[in-house]
Amino acid sequence: MFELARFLPYHINRTGVRLATAFGAELARYDLSVPMWRVLAALWQGGERKSADLMVDTSIEQSTLSRLVTAMERRGLLRRRKDAADARAVVVELTAEGRRLTRELIPYALRNERIALRGFSKEEIDILLGMLTRIHDNAADLKL
Repeated sequence: MFELARFLPYHINRTGVRLATAFGAELARYDLSVPMWRVLAALWQGGERKSADLMVDTSIEQSTLSRLVTAMERRGLLRRRKDAADARAVVVELTAEGRRLTRELIPYALRNERIALRGFSKEEIDILLGMLTRIHDNAADLKL
């Protein structure tokens, strides 16, 4: 029997929308979107990335990512170049301004996370993140 209240995709989407909407309001003050933040955060965490790797890290489709990177490059937040080892690949990296802006935004992201995880112990958070990682990995087996 189907019960929406026990349907995992419903809860994941509902929670994700609430978190993204709240953080999106903060980002709008900087004329950024949540997908742009995901690009900044992925580059902050992982350093320069090939576009293909950035697609995986951010879960942003290739053409959308390309448009975002172009807009962010125009704003001076990142730069892209051909990969020296593979002329077909493009490498994206944060500029000094991109690093400065990301550093400024991280406290807002962490504040939102603290609020969302309020009342959870460190152990519960570790378990939750592990479970979400497992769900994500399992979902790779889903085919369209």
